[in-house]
Amino acid sequence: MIDLLFEIGTEEIPASYLAPALNQMKILFAERAKKHRLEMQSLYGTGTPRRLTLFVKGLTDRQESVTEEILGPAASIAFDTAGNPTRAGSGFARSQGVGISDLQIKKTPKGEYCFAIRRIEGRETLHLLPEILTEIIRGISFPKSMKWKGSTLFFARPIRSLLALFGDEVIPVEIHGIPAGRFTSGHPFLSGKRMEVPAADWDWYKQSLNQEKVVVDMDERREILRTKITRLMKPYGAAIDDEGLLDEVTNLVEYPNAIECSFDEEFLDTPGDVIVTAMKAHQRYFPIKKRDGKLSNKFIAVLNRDENNARTAVQGNERVLKARLSDARFFWKEDRKVSLEKRVDDLKNLAFLEKLGNYRDRTDRIVNLSEYLSHRLIAMNQLPIEADALAKRAALLCKADLLTQMVGEFPSLQGIMGREYAEWDGEEPEVAVAIAEHYMPRFAADTIPASKIGAVVGLADKLDTICSCFALRLIPTGSQDPYSLRRHAYGIIRIIEACGFTLDMQEVLFKASSLLPVFQEKPERTHHQTAQDKCVQDIKDFFRDRLFQINIERGHRHDLVNAVLSTGAGCHDIHDFFQRLQALSRVSKESWWPDLVTVVERTFNIGKKASSSGFVEERLFTEPEERKLWDIYKANETSIRNQVGEKRYEDACRAYYEVFARPVHSFFDKVYVNVEDESVRNNRLLLVRTINALYSEKIADLSCMEMSGNKP
Repeated sequence: MIDLLFEIGTEEIPASYLAPALNQMKILFAERAKKHRLEMQSLYGTGTPRRLTLFVKGLTDRQESVTEEILGPAASIAFDTAGNPTRAGSGFARSQGVGISDLQIKKTPKGEYCFAIRRIEGRETLHLLPEILTEIIRGISFPKSMKWKGSTLFFARPIRSLLALFGDEVIPVEIHGIPAGRFTSGHPFLSGKRMEVPAADWDWYKQSLNQEKVVVDMDERREILRTKITRLMKPYGAAIDDEGLLDEVTNLVEYPNAIECSFDEEFLDTPGDVIVTAMKAHQRYFPIKKRDGKLSNKFIAVLNRDENNARTAVQGNERVLKARLSDARFFWKEDRKVSLEKRVDDLKNLAFLEKLGNYRDRTDRIVNLSEYLSHRLIAMNQLPIEADALAKRAALLCKADLLTQMVGEFPSLQGIMGREYAEWDGEEPEVAVAIAEHYMPRFAADTIPASKIGAVVGLADKLDTICSCFALRLIPTGSQDPYSLRRHAYGIIRIIEACGFTLDMQEVLFKASSLLPVFQEKPERTHHQTAQDKCVQDIKDFFRDRLFQINIERGHRHDLVNAVLSTGAGCHDIHDFFQRLQALSRVSKESWWPDLVTVVERTFNIGKKASSSGFVEERLFTEPEERKLWDIYKANETSIRNQVGEKRYEDACRAYYEVFARPVHSFFDKVYVNVEDESVRNNRLLLVRTINALYSEKIADLSCMEMSGNKP
């Protein structure tokens, strides 16, 4: 077993590229090692902005030799009746590099066939590695890559050196005129030294780079920064609250260091979100908050330098932030001179999507849809009556901050600045909060709106975006989702689930799409109802897929999710869908669950053969079991429907099982359904289908379940 050390030396790679690139390197090497029959003990990848490093512990020095059996022609074709080789037999042996006498005849399901037995000797690993490492370099993909003039190599930044050692031997690999060697480089400013690496020794490599001011291990670099930043924050009672920012700055430096800086307290009259955004988004600084949670005038900057000239670094970072905050303070002062309400009409100068008007038109749609949603929820006693006016007002103002200078400079503050300006304008607190919240959740792990008004406006905004894109056929495909429609759908699902909103999604989608210009009636042309119907159906299918994926990721069984989605109720009411799924997840752990599945599935399989959608006629009953089953249905239908209507799905499942399990099986055992008399046969099928519909239409289609042999 021999160790491998491979380093790609580059110009500075963007911080966000490092971790994905290293992960790809590990996957690519593992795949190729398996392909070439190479065993290894462990695989580790790490790096800095100027190097991607792969270390393989305990790699075999030679491929495993293998014996292959190659199927040839049938024995009757390879040899004649006298046992002499034919041209086919000789040709096969020659093509496999073996003698005709070395061919073996073996019995197969198709008869006797010739096999060539060939032993493939393993090659030395050192001779395989140049091809493997070259494929790794070419196989790494980046969000954006550079191409060398006249070269077919694409990489994030120019490659400047290659370190490739297998034990103490240099691997003879070359990439576009850059041969591999045994040299690596220290910190460009604090060292500048080029070091010779004698062998693929991870500890030696790591310690030697440490001496030259390069902490090559990403995890170690992150913890050094965490310790230094925490120590600087501790006197203020603060702590790191942004792990993503810590990860980012970790990959911006080779020598991790942190310094405390400050800014003039007069800037604290600017909203805290603005100051924090200026620090984090533009400069990657860590703001320091006081023990009471308020922002202080202190911040921490991460350096790629040692303590020498720290004062110069402090002054430089303070000067840069001062310029940023001066701009932000100016924008804050100037923007407040024009109220949000006065900005609304100017949204007509801001384009939205082709054929769908501008942001003023979009605002009108959000207002209309917010009013529609609030009316529906007020009718269901899920919103107070006064919420209607508040939701309409918040919807009217929710996009106005896009025209402010502050949001123009800091786009991530849209909504947040709308809240600040609304408060300054004297809007109702609920309106101001809803303006900020209607963008939430902004990403997968983000929180949802805390207020119901913010939730309603957020739903209207996201629904308009999804309907607009689907109307223009800008539908996500594969990994492509330029308008973040999956995120918007996920946000809608989370809001409805958490708020417990009762909404018929089909009605909501028809309302939202009817507001779009492409689906509105005009005197000069007929309304294309078919196009709108298709658009709504596509969006419903899109939501169905999202619900399936979300719940699979949450750990639900795929067949259980499908059963709940496939029922008559489906996912028209998303909140109801979650209630049914949770109830069935609990019921599926009960001892009587397999019997319930069997009853529902059996009635489904027989009942689906009914030739009409008529009603059961008692006059056509000829057997006591079918009359008994019908009487049981009539006696229990109302109570089970009431349980379903009251969302008592577990009680409904148990009641259905207790009422129908034995009678249904008795019916099938004693009554022949497919009799010759068509009217009697169809009446029996309708009876079975009616019993099945009592469960399947409103709870779940258990014919989708995979019971793995547990059915009785």
